[in-house]
Amino acid sequence: MLSTSTTNTPQHQAGHIHCDRLDVSGPLEHKPLGELFYKRLDDRAVAVGASPITPKQKRNPQPDDIYIRSKEVQSNEMAYRLELDCCPPQLLQNHNLFGHANLQDYTYAMFDQQTTKFGLHVDPEQREQWRTGQVGVMQAHLTGNFMTPHGAKMPIFDAIDLANREGKSRPIKTSITLGMKEKGRSVYHTATIYDKYLQLSSMWPNPGPIQKKLLELARGVLRVEIKLFSQELRRRELQYVMRWKDVDVDALFFEILASYNLRNAVQTLLTEDEEDVLTKAQRRVYRQWLSGANLDDLYSRTTVWKYKKEVYDAVAIDMNGGRPQKLPSVDLSEILTPGNLMAIPDWAHGTQYFHSPSA
Repeated sequence: MLSTSTTNTPQHQAGHIHCDRLDVSGPLEHKPLGELFYKRLDDRAVAVGASPITPKQKRNPQPDDIYIRSKEVQSNEMAYRLELDCCPPQLLQNHNLFGHANLQDYTYAMFDQQTTKFGLHVDPEQREQWRTGQVGVMQAHLTGNFMTPHGAKMPIFDAIDLANREGKSRPIKTSITLGMKEKGRSVYHTATIYDKYLQLSSMWPNPGPIQKKLLELARGVLRVEIKLFSQELRRRELQYVMRWKDVDVDALFFEILASYNLRNAVQTLLTEDEEDVLTKAQRRVYRQWLSGANLDDLYSRTTVWKYKKEVYDAVAIDMNGGRPQKLPSVDLSEILTPGNLMAIPDWAHGTQYFHSPSA
């Protein structure tokens, strides 16, 4: 039997959601970093763009991947914006197991780091625009580490896979993404659930002392990443960094998480005494669902909706989605909660391994 005691450890202090990856575009007058593109106009070549200096990793970018491109290239062969698509915690802490959710801090830090690296002059007025969040956001990844027994992870991945008949991608056994469409991903958001421990283990074949500490932490968590894309950011009017200033990032994460069939994919089952709370008809439908039957094939849509609501109201069992044949003895409705988020360890505060937001 798999124990869920990890989620109830008295010493556990709840953490918060952090921003794991950003795709932003900010003001910067500079000589383009990539190769210039030209277009012939009136028998002369005019600069119209520049190539990125690094390739864009559209599928499953790794923490170290960074995309940099000079934008708004004018005929004077100068660029007036810079795009950065990167993982701020990785580049600032040398790992991305944990971080914070202050987008203004991350944006300023990344622009400062990369312009220094490439020796680019920064006008004080443009630097102030970074600091105040006058930077466009094309993508933001919000991430939570949920305390979970290591042995429960694979059954959880399998259960989520079985509970979601479509709209999913599972490239490897220890990672599954929801929110996929027939021709690609959603233009609004996706949710990826994966084992961060295995990812870090592959990145660090010979871990040092700090990396061993991070691996030990990662071993006991289930990683969930909500990726917000341009249409969702526009819908919520969050397409500029400064608009994130008063956003409750934890609340935003859990609001979007609730739209996915996750928390009910793995849930505790009823005891015989608890089943007695249900009416005979409700109990029959519950047991059919429990056996793996598709209720939509057995009843009309209104009848299915009626019984699902009645059973949920009576015993808090959610029968939406398919019921996996075998579930681990854990309950995702208890795991995927704010109070079960891994906190940043005390030893990391005040060190290079946690980039704290500037005051």
